[in-house]
Amino acid sequence: MFQFAFLLGIVFICFNLIWFLFSSLLKIVLGQTGNIEKYILRVSQSYFLASVSALATINYGEHFNSLHLLVCIGAVVLFLYLINKIEQRRKVMQFNLQLNKDYVGFNSSYLKYDILIALLTVIFYVYAVYSPSCVQNGVNDWLYGAINGLYDMFFVGFVIGIIGVFFIISIFIKGFISFQLIYKQFSEMINGVTPTAFDEEAGYTEYEIVEEDEDE
Repeated sequence: MFQFAFLLGIVFICFNLIWFLFSSLLKIVLGQTGNIEKYILRVSQSYFLASVSALATINYGEHFNSLHLLVCIGAVVLFLYLINKIEQRRKVMQFNLQLNKDYVGFNSSYLKYDILIALLTVIFYVYAVYSPSCVQNGVNDWLYGAINGLYDMFFVGFVIGIIGVFFIISIFIKGFISFQLIYKQFSEMINGVTPTAFDEEAGYTEYEIVEEDEDE
């Protein structure tokens, strides 16, 4: 089971490298983007991540007895990974606000959209594994091939493999911690409890989310 989780970790790492290059090129062409454009990019990123993860699961499942077990493991790993990214964005927001950097913030209610995207990404991943035709297209096939090609490269694949071991361990450890923190934040937000981490007069609370310059 760890071998399959490790495989997904490799997929995540390689995909993030490819997506970073793509998003950097896109920002050079388009320039500064607003919150709506950033969420469109985030949804697109989640779709492609779920797609290549599903393709990796399908291919691995050809040599494994229980596809259902792989799907369960994959869904958990993917969800913890996405939840951890949400928590990382919140920490980046707090750090940059403390440095008085000029970051664009928005209300804590947007937290639910990040969580919704994460949940829909996992649901789509599960659906795609059992209905592979929905992700078998030219773009996804190219992405999956590029991920395999990147991992098969001499030395690069070796480095990615070493990083992948620590990466997947980090997903489980930090993912569970992040899930607990975000669940607490979301519950307090739903119940109307909004303790502040910063000066309320400045308009920032502990649960506000600030977009990073880079979509990972």
